[in-house]
This record gives sequence, structure tokens and C-alpha cells, in this order.
Amino acid sequence: MSRIIISGVGAGMGCSISRLLKNSGNKIGIISRGDNGRKIAEELGAIYSRCDLMKPDEVIESFRKLASQLRGLDGVIHLAGGFFSSRKPEEVDHEYFSNALSNNAFTFYNAVEAALPLFPQSGGSILVISAARSVFMNSHMGYAAGKGAIDYMVRYLAKELYPRNIRVNAVAPGFIAKENCGEPNLDKKLGMTGRHNARPVSEAVQMLLLNRLATGQILEVDAGFSTMLPSGFD
Repeated sequence: MSRIIISGVGAGMGCSISRLLKNSGNKIGIISRGDNGRKIAEELGAIYSRCDLMKPDEVIESFRKLASQLRGLDGVIHLAGGFFSSRKPEEVDHEYFSNALSNNAFTFYNAVEAALPLFPQSGGSILVISAARSVFMNSHMGYAAGKGAIDYMVRYLAKELYPRNIRVNAVAPGFIAKENCGEPNLDKKLGMTGRHNARPVSEAVQMLLLNRLATGQILEVDAGFSTMLPSGFD
């Protein structure tokens, strides 16, 4: 059994990941700014803390409170981000760029800062949700900058934290369903367009979170779209 804090939980991937980990016998604490995280925590019988992940003091307090209730901390999963939209460069103003970058990269920084003092001497695991190339190449500069920052932070932190036996990895999903805990009725196959089931993303998160030798990895889970050459290059 592991003690895991999941930050930035919503109705899609966050719900699916929380459900899988709780049903696998782990003790979880859920952090969100809105009501979705609270409702999911109530459904699963998990502990909950409301927090704005853009505010460092709130993040530190929420992590401390949840780690105390969990009686320790073994893993962190960070999902906050957003600001995906198909905007051309001239349609992205300074404020929108800054918000997209901050909501992705800065919230991850806040979660790492809050978690590091709480891990035991035996180490732990940090997992962050990034985005597959097939997603950020269809978005805008601020979103690409935010997810790109996450990817490089993962590689940097993996190098810096391995002496403490703290592993740092990312899962980079494609387009994933947000409704019904990310589990729509249609089971799409590889290469099919549209939003896919969140369950394979949750399984990838669980694998990387618990794998004792995996660190510095960014695993794309996007139904194969990142392997496909653009039109005109095949």
C-alpha cells in the first residue's frame, strides 16, 4: 500500500487515476480547486483538501495536512494544467501566454516544492501529466511552453533527486475524454480520432509511479498519433 497525493483532480483523467489507485489498495489524498475533486473524494472515501495550486502557501499547507492524515507520503501525481486551445501565434496575447505557462509549469513547481520535505528517507515517486506531441502541436505557444517546461523539469528533477531515491516521471496523454470519469462508452482503437478512454492513461501512471527503476521518463499515451508522419512526409 502506498500513500499518494493527487493534485489538480477533475472529472476526467484525475477521476480515473484516483479511482484506479484507490481500488488498487492505496491510500490517497485529493487536491482540487473546484467541486469535482471533492465529489470524487467523497465517492471513493478518500481524504480531500481544497487548494488553489497557483498559490504556494496554500499548496504547502494542503500537502502537509494530507500527508499528516495519510501518515506519510510515498507518491505525488500532479494533473493541473489546461489552457488548451487552437490559437494562432498572433491570437495569443501576453496575459493568455502567461496564464497557460503558469497553470502548467508553475503549479508543478509548487507541488514539487511542497512534496519534497514530506518524503521519507527511503525516497518516493513524483508523476506529472504532460501532453503528447499530437496535443501540444495542435495548441498554441503558451500551452506548448507550459508542457515543454514540464518535460524538461522532469528530466532535471530526475537527475537531481535520484541520490535521494526519488523518481520523477511524466505521462503525456493524447486527447482524453473528460466526462464520466474519462470512460466513454465507445472503446476507440489505435489511430482513431476523437477523445479516448482515460483508463490506459491511469494504468500508465500507476506503472511509472510504482516502477522502482523508471525515472526521467516521458511516456506518450496517445493511440499512436505521435508516431505518425505529417501529411506529405510519408
